[in-house]
Amino acid sequence: MSHFFSKKKLSFSEIVLIPEALVMLCIFRLKVSYQPSRKWMPKATSERAETTSDKKMGTALLVVKVINGLETRTPWRNTCLVKALAVHSMLQKRQIVHKIHIGVAPKENKSFEAHAWLSVGTEIILGGGNLDRFHEISSFR
Repeated sequence: MSHFFSKKKLSFSEIVLIPEALVMLCIFRLKVSYQPSRKWMPKATSERAETTSDKKMGTALLVVKVINGLETRTPWRNTCLVKALAVHSMLQKRQIVHKIHIGVAPKENKSFEAHAWLSVGTEIILGGGNLDRFHEISSFR
């Protein structure tokens, strides 16, 4: 997503989302760093995926595009969890049904790596690269 702010002109829809996305990234970076997870983690769910209209899916993808575009343009590190929580907050505000997934993958030194991704319906819209090695341990709405 390194081309987000570069050579192309941003649409009005993208520009409008930038301030909210920056605030959400900042808020969740602080919450993840300084508060216990019970204060900021959504409630666990085992519900099935719901279908989403094309318009809502388009809005969800636009939110993800803006969040990904801001990833390297903030003075703090935006982890997959911070991005997933920021997108979660923005989609919740827009009443778009979605799910945050948390997974783990073993590493060579007997530790593990954690990853968060987000889906709308059955489509993974954030953090979907190389998920085969991750075992999902929980999901949240």
